[in-house]
Amino acid sequence: MRRLLAYGAIYLLWGGSFLGIREVVAVVPPFFAAGFRFTLAGLLLVAYSYWRGQTEMPSGSWRGAAALGFVMFTLMYAALFWGEISVPSGIAAVVSAMIPVWIFIGELAILRSQKATFLSVIGIALGFAGVVMLAWQVPGSGARASTVAILVLIAGTLCWSGGTLWSRRLTLPKPQTLNAGWQMAMGGGLLLVLSALTGELRRMPSAATLLKPVILGSMAYLVIAASIVAFTAYVWLIAHEPATRVASYAYVNPVIALFAGALLAGERLTAFQGIGALLVLAGVFATLTGKQTPVAKKVSA
Repeated sequence: MRRLLAYGAIYLLWGGSFLGIREVVAVVPPFFAAGFRFTLAGLLLVAYSYWRGQTEMPSGSWRGAAALGFVMFTLMYAALFWGEISVPSGIAAVVSAMIPVWIFIGELAILRSQKATFLSVIGIALGFAGVVMLAWQVPGSGARASTVAILVLIAGTLCWSGGTLWSRRLTLPKPQTLNAGWQMAMGGGLLLVLSALTGELRRMPSAATLLKPVILGSMAYLVIAASIVAFTAYVWLIAHEPATRVASYAYVNPVIALFAGALLAGERLTAFQGIGALLVLAGVFATLTGKQTPVAKKVSA
């Protein structure tokens, strides 16, 4: 049951976060918005861990948390928040579907903890066929989606994928809530520094604009649901499940993002998009079913 709830969190809550980001960056400068989100969420998680007395900082864990905070939050979310200024939320979610491929290649070539099977390859092909179909029909996409922004989003997915694999070899704080909290807080703090260095503080909207219900609601969702709940679930899953399987959320997120846009932003899903969504889900099932861990060879006596 715990695994089911954790997968539900990273599938549903992260899927809805793309629309939340799009709403926020339409008004708030991107690096500041991302920095505020993760600094606040991270400090809340750290405070919660200390309140419960669950804090363990092994030697080197500060360096591990800082490294992952920089790669997985400063770099990844600077790219995502900046990219969503010109790229629709559905397209941003579709680009994130590249994450399982980068992780699979890393596990295959570097960690050697997975091997390709016919079914897993078919699953990846189905998933990408589905997200291509979704991207082709996303309302507001096309010429208005910046090519540079999409390339930046892809670079962000490479950072997240590399951090996911790297996390298995680093010494990190314990438990998962403290680990997630320090990564967010450190990555968010660097995002705020980036915001100041790029002059965003001079372009901040008025207090009345920041206090609008849509901005407050979107930021609350990003901080509590998409950061605290979903990322804690993600960190827990990384410690208990194969990285490639955990990364399957990237196939589901585009579907959730498109449905969120349809229900909350008036975007319509076409029959073509419905077929694409089914292909994405079929790809998830095939990929998870087809993944195999190599069996260790027996050593002769």
